[in-house]
Amino acid sequence: MPQSTSATLSIERKTISYRDTGYFGKAVLDYLRDDEKLKPFYGRRPEIESFEAQLVEKAASYGHRDVLVSALKEQYSKAKLKSTSIEALADEKTFTVTTGHQVCFFTGPLYSFYKIISTINTCKKLGKTHPEYRFIPVFWMATEDHDFDEANHFFLPNGKIDWESGQGGAVGRMDLVGMDEILELMKEKLGIGYRSGEILEIFKSAYLKHKNVADATRYLVHHFFGSYGVVSLDGDDAVLKGAMVSAFAKEITEQTSIKAISQTNKELQEHYSLQVTPREINLFYLHDQLRERIVEAEDRTYEVLNSTIRFSAAELKEEMEQHPERFSPNVVLRPLYQEVILPNLAYIGGGGELNYWFQLKGVFESFKVPMPILMLRNSVMVIDQASSHRMDKLGLTMEELFRNSAFELEQELVKETSDEELNLKDAHEKLEALFLEMEHKLKRVDKLLERSVRSGYARSERIVQNLEKKMLRAEKKKHNILIGRLDKLRAALFPREGLQERNLNFAVLYEEFGSDLVPMLVDNLDPFSGDFTVLRVK
Repeated sequence: MPQSTSATLSIERKTISYRDTGYFGKAVLDYLRDDEKLKPFYGRRPEIESFEAQLVEKAASYGHRDVLVSALKEQYSKAKLKSTSIEALADEKTFTVTTGHQVCFFTGPLYSFYKIISTINTCKKLGKTHPEYRFIPVFWMATEDHDFDEANHFFLPNGKIDWESGQGGAVGRMDLVGMDEILELMKEKLGIGYRSGEILEIFKSAYLKHKNVADATRYLVHHFFGSYGVVSLDGDDAVLKGAMVSAFAKEITEQTSIKAISQTNKELQEHYSLQVTPREINLFYLHDQLRERIVEAEDRTYEVLNSTIRFSAAELKEEMEQHPERFSPNVVLRPLYQEVILPNLAYIGGGGELNYWFQLKGVFESFKVPMPILMLRNSVMVIDQASSHRMDKLGLTMEELFRNSAFELEQELVKETSDEELNLKDAHEKLEALFLEMEHKLKRVDKLLERSVRSGYARSERIVQNLEKKMLRAEKKKHNILIGRLDKLRAALFPREGLQERNLNFAVLYEEFGSDLVPMLVDNLDPFSGDFTVLRVK
């Protein structure tokens, strides 16, 4: 069993198949096992051998290095940050591996870390197999997303931290109002932990020293991953969108995406549920606190929903050329935007993301843009030292934790540690034998009595079952300490009965690892492994 060690803690690494966790959907599981049904909906397989051909195809089609480097230099200059990776992108032998995510409050759930680390490790591995090239991990900040309710909170063990900004429009553009109050709430929720002060300083540096959500997010990504060469790219950029004007115009006038994706959906939904519903025009109009869909009116004009803004075809084209930053791709077109702008080879996402990328192959073909290799990000459970000790005391394995519900684990735990046999198996068997004997005798006297015997048996069986439950409840009271340990273990590893990575913020693990957290994860995760990873602190 492979092991690695951070500064002070020994880490035991183990894997479990995604199927055995019970937390992943059919499409992703079929993708991992190379099921024939999915093959028409993606390009090359997520294997290291696939990148040779992907490099050749992308090199032949990509032509926006100057635009990309110029925009990134400007973005980093405004943020007062430096990255040597940006200059490297000017070289024709430099390519990217990308992941993307909403600009969630304080990075949101843990899996945002795992997505970025998956890009870092993919680039490291590609650097070894293709040393003549350079590979840059990119984090695409989805700053234009306007679903604020999904991005305005994060969870700590002691509760939820919510930010009510009172603003509308693109989340990335929102001003950082009310952060002093959030800081005080965090102090209360974190308590006096060993590294609580460090976590609060990181929060203050991100949210009390920057202007908007996008700037704070870039700072956080740079703080944790800048030393690994990660570049954060904000797509809400006039220079970058200028390179998309022809594609955006085609989308509006020809409604290209819906034609392509509708045909794909017909075929895909025969086997899988669909994640994305395309629109006739998959663009928003973005201005100040407005982000609304563009729709075609009956008189061949174009209007912005929930506003008085209206354009003729000519006016819309002029607006797009003069103000490309006012046009925002939705979930259908954003992946295309990414692949046009970046010299990208692979996209790393979660299960839900890969599901909707499967719907987009026809869109890439319609715009003659190579589809990236799709890779499932690492999924991870970290068993901290306290939880590891509880597992040992309870005699539980990782497989048992995934396989059984909290109720089942509790039942088994009480039964295994009880001095009494916590069932009335003998009583059930004797009761059944007694009533079978009565039924046999009585039905010879009168067949109608057979029904009365069965009814009596059912009532008696229920009485025994109820006594069995009462006996178990009484025994549970004797095992409160063990059950308390189990509850704490489940709360740490399956918060809110879900995966740790989808429910907890990085701050939870930072308390255990501090600045060793990211190096520990980088050292122990492999994006090509194809399995769920469990890291246990010993």
